Amino acid sequence: MSGVDAFANALLSILIATIVAVMLVSILFRYVLNSSLSWSDEFVRYLFVWLTLLGSAVVFRDREHIRIDYFIGLCPARIRRVIEGVITCAVSLFFIAMLVFGVLWVRETRGTLTSALGWPLNWFFYAALPASSLLGLFYVVRRFICEQNGEQPALDEGNPDQSKGSML
Repeated sequence: MSGVDAFANALLSILIATIVAVMLVSILFRYVLNSSLSWSDEFVRYLFVWLTLLGSAVVFRDREHIRIDYFIGLCPARIRRVIEGVITCAVSLFFIAMLVFGVLWVRETRGTLTSALGWPLNWFFYAALPASSLLGLFYVVRRFICEQNGEQPALDEGNPDQSKGSML
């Protein structure tokens, strides 16, 4: 597993643990101490957005996205490779567009603050889009390079099903 993979996995684990911890503290304050935390719902909402977008890039890395490959499986190997190449190009273009528009969006929303926390909204919330797109683009490029060299991208060594998915 590369350093980027380990970092992404650790970041997702930290996000999940933080969401659970903040929700438990919020429940404790609301129902046991009878005093709601004004910031907890907003904080968890923004962490969940980061978790979802970064998680989608990691799911792409691990080839766990939902896909129907029945018809691709009926094609000869050569046509299958062409179809997989087209899919890789389409995913690359999607990540590039999301990266470009995400950076523009972060720049355009400068100066806005979150309502409860008062933090910069463009960095705490909107930056999830270009960050996850950059990570996804990294995984697409790595997969392309590995496939050109005739090797499989290294996935989680502990995953016995790492070869079960196809391109997406």
